[in-house]
Amino acid sequence: IPLQTKTMEKIEIKYNKKRLVLGIIIMMSLVIGVTYMAFFTKTFATNYILKIVTVPLSLFMLYGIYTQLFRKVLDNNSVITLTKTHIEINEDGNPLTFSWSEIKDLRFEKEQSGKSEVDILLIGSDTRSGKVNLSALEKSVDDIRSLIKSYRG
Repeated sequence: IPLQTKTMEKIEIKYNKKRLVLGIIIMMSLVIGVTYMAFFTKTFATNYILKIVTVPLSLFMLYGIYTQLFRKVLDNNSVITLTKTHIEINEDGNPLTFSWSEIKDLRFEKEQSGKSEVDILLIGSDTRSGKVNLSALEKSVDDIRSLIKSYRG
């Protein structure tokens, strides 16, 4: 997607809802599949330890789906907001606003998350710092990098 040469007054970058919904569908399928296997198939019908383990595991997975995915689908707040005067990052409901002049450190890094790497934006000033995960956003890392360059000036 080519970026516009004329920058808008303000741009908001939000979560990629399609990607999050896909994650919810996959995780819910796993919960339903494991529960079905443990309780309704002849192969595991006599394995009571599996049934005992399945219930808390399924509850834990449902909690994770709700807190990590479902809430982000319902949340319509932007994760990154760019204007000519400042950048605001808002992950997990904690907005941090940095004026462009106060930023001493702004960089993109890869961070290990389990077995995979995720892209992170790190912002720092003399008094505070913040980071935001870029992996589940509606724009790519290269697009965000270009937008920041054009807004920062």
